[in-house]
Amino acid sequence: MAMFVLCHRHGPAECRFVFASWHGFDSPLRHGRALASCGLGDDEHQMFWTVEAADAEAALALVPRYVASRTEAVPVTEFPVP
Repeated sequence: MAMFVLCHRHGPAECRFVFASWHGFDSPLRHGRALASCGLGDDEHQMFWTVEAADAEAALALVPRYVASRTEAVPVTEFPVP
């Protein structure tokens, strides 16, 4: 399994659609927590999840299609900071 950060972007007027897209969507991320800038201003909003998946396509399948269409799956790894 590889690790990815899902980096999602949407406009302030789209928050309600992003959150509504999770209703009825089965995912281990549902009812969890994400880092987000929603509610912090009128600039572009961002949400971030760290996930493990076989590949970027599988990582994006963890979020609803509406969210995935505005999301980049960035491969990452952990390393110790000196």
